[in-house]
Amino acid sequence: MHLHPRRAVVSLLASSLALSGAIVLAPTAGAVPAASCTVTPAANGTFVTISGEGFTAPRNLNDGESTEPLNVDANGNFLLKRFQKNVDYTVLAVNEDQSNIFVNCRMVQPDTGTAQPSSTTGTGDRNDRVQGRIAGDLAGRDAAETSCSERPMPDRSQNHTDAYWEAWVQAADRAFDRACA
Repeated sequence: MHLHPRRAVVSLLASSLALSGAIVLAPTAGAVPAASCTVTPAANGTFVTISGEGFTAPRNLNDGESTEPLNVDANGNFLLKRFQKNVDYTVLAVNEDQSNIFVNCRMVQPDTGTAQPSSTTGTGDRNDRVQGRIAGDLAGRDAAETSCSERPMPDRSQNHTDAYWEAWVQAADRAFDRACA
């Protein structure tokens, strides 16, 4: 006598779970698109670019220390740059009825830009910096010999890495200042 009611309850629970699973897994017509957020450090490491898509306004950005409002456009996108404190950012909903209440931003590799690596011997930042320092030092001395009123400017039409150009500018300024002092 106790077997039949138990079977009925177990059967009812099993079919209920099966149906609820089917309902949960079934796509809905008004499904909210998934929101995403990425953090891209600059190649030189001085700032990060934070971008997001699929959000409804208003939203806040939290970096673990502070929270600031985000400017989400009509398409649900945002883009901002910040001096790099860290790379752990979270996009938070402001209203309780918003979807994607919090979205952790994921880290992506730094954007190295479209510049091709220099054609100098070796590859990598160290060699690029050395070559940039050599060229910048020569350019700084040449500019100082011509006139101490105009600082040397890099010719960025040449394909070099950011590391090369940073070293070039530092070395050119240093050589120019020494020669014109």
